[in-house]
Amino acid sequence: MTDKYDSNGDYYGDNFRRDDSEENNLSSQKATEYVKELLAEKLELDQVKSPNAARLIDQEVTKVQQIGKAPLRENKYVDIYREKPIKVTVKVLVPVREHPKFNFVGKLLGPKGNSMKRLQEETMCKMAVLGRGSMKDRQKEEELRNSLDPKYGHLTDDLHVEISALGPPAEAHARVAFALAEVRKYLIPDNNDIIRQEQMREMEVMT
Repeated sequence: MTDKYDSNGDYYGDNFRRDDSEENNLSSQKATEYVKELLAEKLELDQVKSPNAARLIDQEVTKVQQIGKAPLRENKYVDIYREKPIKVTVKVLVPVREHPKFNFVGKLLGPKGNSMKRLQEETMCKMAVLGRGSMKDRQKEEELRNSLDPKYGHLTDDLHVEISALGPPAEAHARVAFALAEVRKYLIPDNNDIIRQEQMREMEVMT
């Protein structure tokens, strides 16, 4: 499933054409610089004292990463008459603060990532475990977080599952709603529920 986005509405006269590859490269560079600035500000920000500022920065970073360029204007409407495809993305918080000793990442991914693969197939959504604690190598994670590389901007967020779906408005929202219900089952800190038992059986078969 390939994500597709409409143009930003730029007008080109008959005697004026811009090279698409050069324009895309320039746009990508500007987006990268913009995201780096945002991440640098977030690292310096006291997120406890300024939660709203941190939230706004997160929203701006997500927006830039989704469209691949610094936002020029925001599309406020959903076109259900023509069923114009939209991308719906939500971030589901993983309750690590309430249950710091539980291995939520392991439960979400499952043996060799099979649990998350099945979740994506069943819900027709893309999913990824992101944020602080999403990498096994904590030292490497810290290095990447401080690198300000936009690709690793999510490492400044709390641990979460990003769920996204692309399709006609009603269908995209319905897929995400189904995915939310399914993912919630994996956020219950129980080492002996049905999900964990199935994962243990799967691991035994693999060995």
